[in-house]
Amino acid sequence: MMTKLIIGADISTLPEVEAQGGRFYDDGKETLLDDCLIAHGYTSARIRVWNDPYNKEGIGYGGGTCDRDKMLSLAKRVKAKGMSLLLDLHYSDFWCDPARQGIPKAWKGLSLDEMCAALYDFTKETLKAFIEAGVEPEYIQVGNEITNGMLWDMAKLDRSSEEAFKQSFDSLAKLIEAGTRAVRDTSKAKIVIHLEQSGKNALWREWFDAAAERGMDYDIIGASYYPLWHGTPKEMCANMQDMISRYDKDVMIVETAYPFTSVHHDPGKKKLMIDEDFTLEDGSKPKWSLTPQGQVDFLSELKEECLKAERIKAIYYWEPGWLPTKDSTWATDEALADIGEQDKGTGNEWANQCLFDYSGNANPALYKFAEN
Repeated sequence: MMTKLIIGADISTLPEVEAQGGRFYDDGKETLLDDCLIAHGYTSARIRVWNDPYNKEGIGYGGGTCDRDKMLSLAKRVKAKGMSLLLDLHYSDFWCDPARQGIPKAWKGLSLDEMCAALYDFTKETLKAFIEAGVEPEYIQVGNEITNGMLWDMAKLDRSSEEAFKQSFDSLAKLIEAGTRAVRDTSKAKIVIHLEQSGKNALWREWFDAAAERGMDYDIIGASYYPLWHGTPKEMCANMQDMISRYDKDVMIVETAYPFTSVHHDPGKKKLMIDEDFTLEDGSKPKWSLTPQGQVDFLSELKEECLKAERIKAIYYWEPGWLPTKDSTWATDEALADIGEQDKGTGNEWANQCLFDYSGNANPALYKFAEN
């Protein structure tokens, strides 16, 4: 018998979008994003927390500028409406992903042992703040997309040799242990370990075998799954089924998305991450059209495949409401200066992957995805 999936959404940019004037419409009627999602079957919210997403003058970094207090207010809002909470701790002042895992400003210069202590304290203090506010998360990520390690270069995975990998994973495991111990000491939340490249079975076996050898403490395997980089839904689910069998863990797809258009909201701004020129690694075009129907078709196929695996428990859509408001940007100029990526440019490269169109009207996929 097929199990019912938790359908959720990462809505971390929501406070910033609303402050910038973004508005949402459900069948033509203005609504709040969270109310719209709840009305149509979404039951869980994922919220990321960055350590200190501001420069020394106090100017925010963009991308939601996800400091603890702002995200705590968002957690109170969605919890009061009955949603469960997946708390995503990046352990950085800004984005963490396969290409960047920056050490927070306050932790620079620390030794490994000192950084473990800082990570433990940050995890415990953040969780205590949420618990004391009455919004204890049901799930918590210790790190975000840590396939290549975290807190670079302290625990960046080195795959140049077997010995280099072992030593670098030892450092990574020690930092993760500090985080998981803080969770166990403070909360009943289930711990999620989150990787990407979710169609690459050998890579995932390498990572989680190393984790198992070191007795890593966690409850759930979390995956980012973006079909234009990570293979077909069938390939991804085959890898997840292997993870379930090999490590006896449940799986949650904690990030996914697909474009509803290839047309830019503002051609003068930063290029869209996925547009009409996008091709797969083999040079072919995506299977699903970059249209509202293509967005529906992708999510329907993903959900169908996930439902076949009894222990895939959830799918979270990533940033369904990151509308292209006038000041919307993945990074402010101040953020780019702080992370040394001034060449990247500012702007919203994600808006065509929302579940709302550029004017804030709900797309057909928003309604279809959570139907059970």
